[in-house]
Amino acid sequence: MKKSIVAVGVLVVLGGAWVGGAWYTGKMIQDQVNKSIVDAQTYIDKNAPEYQAKLSVADYQRGIFSSTINYQFEMVDQTSEQGPQKDSVTIHQEVSHGPFPLAKFSLIPKLAYLKTELVKQDSLNELFDMAGGKSPLTVDILTSYSGSSDLKLVLEPLTGKDANAFKFSGLVVDGVAKVLNGEEAVTLTSSPFELNDEGRIVSYDAAKIDVTQNKAQEYQATASVGKFTIAETDADQLVMSGLTIKSNGKISKFDLGVGVSDIELKNVTYTVKQQPKLVIDNLLISSNAQETDKFINQVVDTTIGQMSIEGKNIGSGSLKLKLDQFDGKALQYLNQNSNQLTYLFLGIPAEESAEQAGNMMMNNLMAFLDANPVISIAPFVWKNDKGESQVNMSLTMMKPDPQNMAMEDMSQLLISSIKSFSSNSKLSIPMLNEQVKISHEISDGMTAEEAQAQATESVQQMVSLGLAQKMISKVDDNTITSSFNYADGVIDLNGQKMPAEQFINLFMMPGME
Repeated sequence: MKKSIVAVGVLVVLGGAWVGGAWYTGKMIQDQVNKSIVDAQTYIDKNAPEYQAKLSVADYQRGIFSSTINYQFEMVDQTSEQGPQKDSVTIHQEVSHGPFPLAKFSLIPKLAYLKTELVKQDSLNELFDMAGGKSPLTVDILTSYSGSSDLKLVLEPLTGKDANAFKFSGLVVDGVAKVLNGEEAVTLTSSPFELNDEGRIVSYDAAKIDVTQNKAQEYQATASVGKFTIAETDADQLVMSGLTIKSNGKISKFDLGVGVSDIELKNVTYTVKQQPKLVIDNLLISSNAQETDKFINQVVDTTIGQMSIEGKNIGSGSLKLKLDQFDGKALQYLNQNSNQLTYLFLGIPAEESAEQAGNMMMNNLMAFLDANPVISIAPFVWKNDKGESQVNMSLTMMKPDPQNMAMEDMSQLLISSIKSFSSNSKLSIPMLNEQVKISHEISDGMTAEEAQAQATESVQQMVSLGLAQKMISKVDDNTITSSFNYADGVIDLNGQKMPAEQFINLFMMPGME
């Protein structure tokens, strides 16, 4: 009898602990939801103020073992012909409280199990119909007290009224998030999917993302996609295979990503009516961006293992792009206000309310130029079976003289923003002959013999004309060399010096200013 009483007593205590834990967990979750809403709204206001978007909790019903939450997301459509139109979406969430969520029972204590889906409403009726009445999107999350979570995101298959016009296969993303000793790690794995919209098809067969971040906010990320296809039935098709992205870095004090990143693509093939038009093998882009107290400096290396057009090998190449002395604060402002920058360069008049923003944009643009940013290509190399050519360039910019900023003569304004420019090249004549030969074969349908004869003649004429106009400095050992330098308003073209205005006028069309 005593044993039975003890057993019942233990069950009562455990039950009370469970109820108490569930109640406490529910309160803890509600506090976290309110904080998350504030953080999310701050992020929206900072990064997309033009949409006037608002995220709020429309309804929160908290019970002992579970809670239901309705979120409302509102935004204003500024592009409507009827003027600004407000639209909203309601999101429903069922929360099963820990430590042992009833909707997803586990012997290991968990904070909560959350099931989130869209609510059927006028703005989403068509989408619900395409999903067969189900919520087009559902998200399930099982999270622990440490912050580690398991996630499943499901996009339901969608079919339009005309199944031949629109069809989406559906998509499932499984995720695992872990928190350990201040380090966060997330892994997302996607199922294959296919989207067919009136014969235009987008698909991939596999995708995966891994991201880790430590206490210092330094991150490591890898992503891969097996085979990505964009196609139009019985027409053209673009296939990218073996895409991998690796990145190690952090967010700089200027809110810009810095660090080392590599993008590798094993193959890109573009076909028209099943005939290959363009093939690129082993494309690699490597970036290294670093910050100093004032500047962001970056080096981008791009290599192409091999490129062919219509089955003809046109060679391989590499390019090293360097960006130096990019003022961090000015670049941060320009990046965050890129729309204003576009209006400024296009000369689109700003509204009166935006005049101050336009002045701020101009001030930051001038600060950016005042740092004398340098853009250089050192070098660009291209080679084929017959030879190799190389080009080096460097451009240093500067803040223009205020007196020249109001000039209508764009050539003068352009010159006043350039502190110096230099370029030198070494071009292989056999390589040029081969490239021009292939061009004639592809574009003009010439035979190899006809194309070779035409290419030899065209390159010889180009060399002769270049030497006559002093655009080329010399020709030695089947190599053309030339140099171009600009500084202090003076052009030095292969040793021939002239004012910059005179050089520009050589290339100006009649009537241009």
